Amino acid sequence: MTICFQSRRRLLWLIVILISLTLYFPINHIARGGTELLLPIDKNVPFFPSAIVPYLFGSLLFFGLPIWAAIYVKRGEFETYVISILLGTAVSYFIYIVFPTFVTRPDVTSTDIFSKAIVILYQTDRAYNAAPSGHALYTTLSFLYLSRWKPRFKPIWFAIAGLILLSTLLTKQHHLLDLVSGLSLGVLVYWVGLFAGKKWDLEFASSKKSRTQERNSRGFTKLRLGRS
Repeated sequence: MTICFQSRRRLLWLIVILISLTLYFPINHIARGGTELLLPIDKNVPFFPSAIVPYLFGSLLFFGLPIWAAIYVKRGEFETYVISILLGTAVSYFIYIVFPTFVTRPDVTSTDIFSKAIVILYQTDRAYNAAPSGHALYTTLSFLYLSRWKPRFKPIWFAIAGLILLSTLLTKQHHLLDLVSGLSLGVLVYWVGLFAGKKWDLEFASSKKSRTQERNSRGFTKLRLGRS
């Protein structure tokens, strides 16, 4: 299968997005101290190791969706997505560094496959960078844009999003305030991206050649319609 990007600029912006996402890990590993945003209701949330399945699916989605968008999403729409995801990432990293938060995780003693996966997750992803929840941020952002690009499948998108968001609590990766702050940030940067796209008619991920070709194509279409 041949993968074709619409322009080199789009490929470069995709690389920027993927690199920015991976910066989560060094920030997570240098964090110290901080606050745990624990509410009384969080103590009543059960621990379900099997929730690791939608949680890990969300992790794959956050890296996979930018790649898909870079290949298939039309100009203008891709630019708004770039603004949203990079802004959300920058804001969350700033909060992680300036106001570190963590989660006290349970001791995992079971030896089933889901519990083993949870142990690996805990070892890879330290208990820091709790609020805003990255999973909540990128889940909200991803499925809002998917609902915009593929509205026909909106009920499916929101069902999957709900499972991923719930998994952040059931795996004890986050508390409720972590989830709410990540979800709120996701909605905010989504609307910022849409506003910027409409305000400035953004095309920074499009090559000059492709823009010229599209304008010529529009002119040719209008000419044909005028003659018919």
